[in-house]
Order: sequence, then structure tokens, then C-alpha cells
Amino acid sequence: MALQDFYTINSFYFQSNVLSASVSINPNHSIFEGHFPDNPITPGVVQVQMVKELLERHYGTKLKMKEMGRCKFVAILNPNECVKFEIDIEVLNDVESPIKIKAIGKDETTTYLKFNAYYEK
Repeated sequence: MALQDFYTINSFYFQSNVLSASVSINPNHSIFEGHFPDNPITPGVVQVQMVKELLERHYGTKLKMKEMGRCKFVAILNPNECVKFEIDIEVLNDVESPIKIKAIGKDETTTYLKFNAYYEK
């Protein structure tokens, strides 16, 4: 993982072309000291990296983002307010590479992240 001890994977499964993971963010991670003290926000680039790492775990190999389409950070992901959330990654093609995906990060009431991307093995 790019950020040691930043998040924990609680569950991880792939079914019907959708990779689903439940993850918990460590609200005491040092990244929040600079982003931002007393008002922590999970950086968007870190959320995108989490998706990449989950895909790499599923495929068992390193991946490189080739192209990103639409990317929206819909709500602020504050680790003091939302420690545990779901990341669903729909694999939109069944070719080996590039892998086309649509990702959504959300909890029961809020969507935090939506984006489309292509990854190469």
C-alpha cells in the first residue's frame, strides 16, 4: 500500500464484474496532520489510490492508470465522521488490458467519490 496504515480492508470480494470492498480509514494517520489539523479531509488523490490498490489486489499485479474520465469528489470524506465506507469498482470490459472501470466510494447515506478510468497491467 502506498500509505502505510492509512486504511484497513474489512471485506473484499468480486462478483458479477463488481469488486466490492469495505474499508476503514485510520483517523490518526499522519496525513491528516497536514490535511488539515482539526478538520481532517481525505485527499482525493488518496481515494483514487485506494481504488488502484484494491484493483491491484484483485488482479494480483501492479497497475498503471492510463486514462481517467469523469472524476467527482461529491462529498468531503472526513475520517472523524466516516471511518468505514464501501468502495465498489465495476469492471466494464473483460479484456486483459486496458481494464475499464467505474468506481464509487460511499457509506449508507453519502457518496464521496465517483470516477471512470482505464488501467494497464
